[in-house]
Amino acid sequence: MPDKEISFDHLKELLLLLCRYPYEKTNKEALSKLLGEVQDWNRMVELINAHGIIALAAYNIREAGLEKTVPEDAMAILDNGRMQSIVRNTWLTERWKEVNVILTNAGIKYVLLKGMALEHTLYGSKGLRQMNDNDILVERENAIKAWHLLQKEGFAPSLQKSSLHTKILCDIGKHLPCLFKNGYAIEIHHKLYDKNHINEKNPFNPVEEANEITIGGYKAWILSEKHQLAHLTDHFKKHAIGGEMPLRLYADIALLDKTIKIEIPDDFILNPQQINKTKYLKAGYKTAVNSVPLKYRLRFVTGDIFPSIEWMKKRYNCNSIKAGLHYPLRVGKVLWLI
Repeated sequence: MPDKEISFDHLKELLLLLCRYPYEKTNKEALSKLLGEVQDWNRMVELINAHGIIALAAYNIREAGLEKTVPEDAMAILDNGRMQSIVRNTWLTERWKEVNVILTNAGIKYVLLKGMALEHTLYGSKGLRQMNDNDILVERENAIKAWHLLQKEGFAPSLQKSSLHTKILCDIGKHLPCLFKNGYAIEIHHKLYDKNHINEKNPFNPVEEANEITIGGYKAWILSEKHQLAHLTDHFKKHAIGGEMPLRLYADIALLDKTIKIEIPDDFILNPQQINKTKYLKAGYKTAVNSVPLKYRLRFVTGDIFPSIEWMKKRYNCNSIKAGLHYPLRVGKVLWLI
């Protein structure tokens, strides 16, 4: 008779150990015991991948010398995931260099955010911080300029939801529509926080206060440590409101401050992506609306509920006639706000 499957509490403890960096020898005994309790390694690998920590998991297991504790096929998947992350991050870094040259030559200072900044500093450029795109912060007055400049260099913007939003792009969310070029994606942020954490007595400029680093011989800028931690915590909380709590985001915060208390509801341990649940769709939408300045809120909501027909065709993967039939359904968002 097989051993009892790992308990939920032990599963949670194991996942938290697997996403830590750097590896700590004092964790080896606990890690060994918990790995030995796992019976369904197919499910375990799926869960690790869903949390975006497959590279970190492979790293911690190898550093602890516990790879023999894991079934050979499961360990191979983890190692392959780590290798893919290394290749992906190397590719993203090379593509970022083009953006760096374009903006630097134009005299636009910017700051690397999240994955790119962490990968090349705290994670030691080892491919351990999994990422799919690059995020940068540009001062509001230069954000639109940088966005259009990159488009002149072949970067195409994601389809805009409504022409009503064109003149308020810097008042919708924290970043401009994503830009794409040959499979590479970059987001230009124009603020760190929804409320910007600015008041008249204590103003700050995170771009001006940024710290200089070097990546592959290229000068880059990252947030100061205080802004880095505040931004990542704020970013985690916003994702949580919308139904996303992957341990990848938790690991970033714990790397900066191991004493910080981050609450992760139990149901997110087993399913870190719950964005399609109605309660999170509602909460995320209300948060998005409330982040828009009051004077632009009606324009934003109108454009969001009645987007362009081209956007509707792409959203619902249909022709113009069928897309038009979906408009009445979108009025339901008004009820969410009420």
